[in-house]
Amino acid sequence: MDNLGWVQELIEAPDLEALGNMLDARLHAYVGRGSPADERLLAERCAFEHEVRRFLARSQERGYAYPMRFPEMPSRWVDFVNQNKAAESKVARLNVRRSYEVGRREANEAASEGWAPEPKAASTGRPDTFDPIAMIDRLVQDAVAQRVAQLVPANVAPLAPAIVPTAPANPTEPPGPEGAATSSSEHMSALLQEFLRPAGRKRQHKMKGRGEAESVVQFAIDFLGDPRMNELTVDKWKRLDEALPDIPNRDNIPRAFSKTLFERYKYAETNGWSELTRLTTTTIKSRYWGGLNKFVDWAILEKHYSGPRYTFECIDPENLAPLPRDAFDDEELITLLKQPLFTGCKNRVHVWQPGGYFVQSHIYWGFLICILTGMRPGEVGQLRCADIRTDEQFFYFDLRPFDARGGRVALQDLRNLKTNAAGRVIPIHPLLIELGLLERMQDLMDKGEERLFPEWDVYVRKDGTQRWSQPLSKSWQYAKKILKSSRADLTLYSTRHLMADWLDSDGIAQRTRDRILGHASDVRGRYGRKGILDPQIAATIEALEPPVIKRMREILLAAKARANTGGLTTLKTY
Repeated sequence: MDNLGWVQELIEAPDLEALGNMLDARLHAYVGRGSPADERLLAERCAFEHEVRRFLARSQERGYAYPMRFPEMPSRWVDFVNQNKAAESKVARLNVRRSYEVGRREANEAASEGWAPEPKAASTGRPDTFDPIAMIDRLVQDAVAQRVAQLVPANVAPLAPAIVPTAPANPTEPPGPEGAATSSSEHMSALLQEFLRPAGRKRQHKMKGRGEAESVVQFAIDFLGDPRMNELTVDKWKRLDEALPDIPNRDNIPRAFSKTLFERYKYAETNGWSELTRLTTTTIKSRYWGGLNKFVDWAILEKHYSGPRYTFECIDPENLAPLPRDAFDDEELITLLKQPLFTGCKNRVHVWQPGGYFVQSHIYWGFLICILTGMRPGEVGQLRCADIRTDEQFFYFDLRPFDARGGRVALQDLRNLKTNAAGRVIPIHPLLIELGLLERMQDLMDKGEERLFPEWDVYVRKDGTQRWSQPLSKSWQYAKKILKSSRADLTLYSTRHLMADWLDSDGIAQRTRDRILGHASDVRGRYGRKGILDPQIAATIEALEPPVIKRMREILLAAKARANTGGLTTLKTY
């Protein structure tokens, strides 16, 4: 018990804050000492490992953001568990070696005395073998029980339950059932931290999608009780598979019970489904199944899991079908463009409130470019001044990853496009030119600015990947509330469907339509002079002016004219 002073500190910790302080300091000390050198120290660390896992689970249940209070704890925790794992492997090898040496010595003695030993019955170990790990486990449990009996009244539950440390796996233990290997693998919570740990710049390309998988992997941890990875049998995977369709969406769930997927699941289990809505099959298949598969594939690749990847299949008949997106109606579009953002707002920040200022912000241009070109919001956010080009007849956006005529470029300089087909050139509608897009480009270039919308901030996920659509997506959610739109199929992407409808109404060929919108077409569409602006496509866009665009022109140019004549005060956002 000389090295287990933290047991008393753990019992006396009044809250998660004090407990986290103690555990973080101890983690720092343990990691600094390196991997334990003997079985006694390993047993002590296994007991401590169990308490850290309990702390992490309690923090998750109570919504305590321990990474914000102890930012070094996640990385120290991973290092600590890795050291224990290395020590367990070493102990296992020593035990195997010890058994081998004992057997060889007995065989030599038998041979020297001239007799052969009788075959031994199968057993898990010598009955008289001293097990220091089991001894330390008993000491820890006895000490905690005695301390709790002294300090806590009989009618009060203790702050920390009795410690049940995880002992190293027995190397002679036979493999578990249904593909589960030995129990010496790490717990899922520790592997999740390692899975999400940012990679170096040379491995950053492997991190895509990991941050999106975090919530569903955490659900698996909470639902299954944070098992070791190799303890995941087919039965446990089936239980998880059947639980995923029973996660409700956030609607009508109090915020205190909707922070995690597991909290939402338990809320539905406790309160029933009368006021709740089930998830769509797209969410279950793409986000949940896909996220778990990504995590398991990584665990298999890194040799943390030796079982097969489970095939998910459960969908509840009450899960919702995916909702197709629809285009804007003409009146919906006109109502949007009559808002203060486009006609005169309060100031640079409050662009949805009426006022005497004309602010052509990145949000202003983002909506209009999406509407008049069919570009994706994330593509608009990445635009550079140099991406506006001309062939001396038409202006166009050059969305190719890079200009191959200028030679090769570094991977870090490539544009972040959704698909290979997204690399294209897009004619700029004349209305955007009339509203001053070229003047904005020239003004920024004079200031030495490369980006067309420098105020457009990129959202960086935990896995290091970037999401450029975030500012415009958030603004659309606010605009939809102002518009009081009740249409569930009306989204920001409806601007792309609007452009598609305009192109279809004009009888535009499918191949031309795909090239304008950046959709994958047939093989023939991927060859030829794709990087050069097609005059026919440019002429099509320039002539594209259904009645609703004429009404748009009247609203937008009227506000521009008021700003030019002093009726509105022009404010720049860069």
